[in-house]
Amino acid sequence: MIYSSEPSDWRDLQNKVGDVLRVCGMKAEVEHTLETVRGKVDVDVYAADETVRPSLTYLCECKHWSTAVPKNVVHGFRTVVNDTGAHVGIIISRSGFQSGAYEAAEKSNVRLVDWFEFQAIFLERWKEGRYGELRQLFEDLFEYYDYFAAPIGNSIGGRKDRLDEWNEILSRYQDQCAANPWGRTIGPTRFPQPLPHRVVEVARSGLTQEFIFEDCASLFDWNERRATEGLAEMRDFVARYRTGPAGG
Repeated sequence: MIYSSEPSDWRDLQNKVGDVLRVCGMKAEVEHTLETVRGKVDVDVYAADETVRPSLTYLCECKHWSTAVPKNVVHGFRTVVNDTGAHVGIIISRSGFQSGAYEAAEKSNVRLVDWFEFQAIFLERWKEGRYGELRQLFEDLFEYYDYFAAPIGNSIGGRKDRLDEWNEILSRYQDQCAANPWGRTIGPTRFPQPLPHRVVEVARSGLTQEFIFEDCASLFDWNERRATEGLAEMRDFVARYRTGPAGG
């Protein structure tokens, strides 16, 4: 799943729904006003998916209620979806739906889901979108992985002490180096790592800390932080040792 926890309130729910759709590559707006044949109407989340042709429009209603959503809400939302010409309507409910609500959604383009079912619909696309946001960071880090290429080769200059220091940095950021576009689909370095994912993070000081990731959002955030730290350390390494085009 993308997030393992439930949203804290109605605003958090609609914000997270919007975030999921944005990471998937859509143009998403929270609390959006639309013009219909019956006048203006407000929807919790509006999203335009222009990555496909023809483009698609999503409308989402977020019900962080303590009771199940009744059928009259579904009927009203179906009308909004039809009047706006949206392609897909989704109602995300914290407390489920009354039996009549499912009947009201039959043979329509409205889907009734809970928070975790909503995530499942977009999970694979979200992972690719989130990877796309981090791809350049992983590529930049991977540039320092190759001993025979500048800037690392020039900085090491054949010295064992520098080689050992470089290898020590690499050992702490191996997962993030392997997340580059060329290595992410190969065997044990496949990215993102399967969940749940356990890591023992080693800091620059040598201190260790264990993490267990149960959802994709926290796993990607951790990899982003570690790749950023690794890139900073590699750049510092080069800044300290590289003396010119030939190094030494």
